[in-house]
Amino acid sequence: MKIEGIDRLVIGVKDMDRALAFFRDVLGVEFTEVTGPAGELSGCRLAISLDMHLELLCPVAEPQQVTNPPDPLVLKQRLQDADAVLYALVFKVNDLDAATADAARLGVRVVGDRFSVPRNDQLRISDFAEVALGEADTFGIKMALAQYRRDPG
Repeated sequence: MKIEGIDRLVIGVKDMDRALAFFRDVLGVEFTEVTGPAGELSGCRLAISLDMHLELLCPVAEPQQVTNPPDPLVLKQRLQDADAVLYALVFKVNDLDAATADAARLGVRVVGDRFSVPRNDQLRISDFAEVALGEADTFGIKMALAQYRRDPG
């Protein structure tokens, strides 16, 4: 497996509006708040800055389905004693199927379901797919692999 690099750090937050204001006003980071199936299924608000390699995730409702990534129940638990947590590290790969097969061959399990979206106009990406790796196999760090194409320009 060969990664392209870090796709994004996922930060779990208790208060999305406060976090968005902090990143915008203090650090100059603009996020796109994503609506659609990922947030609806997981019960989370989700904002992404692909250019800055950051994602904010905030549990706001009971999940319709426990998804992985994210696992909103684990995130909610981790946020009990903190306003924010570094939740996950997502690596970008060219070929998710090949990367997943390589991981399995090396004893690194994929956990949960593969999440796929054919097109996200908000983020201007196509063919998005992501899988989570088993934390027991990744030093206790929640990691995921993602594949997608960005629109030109």
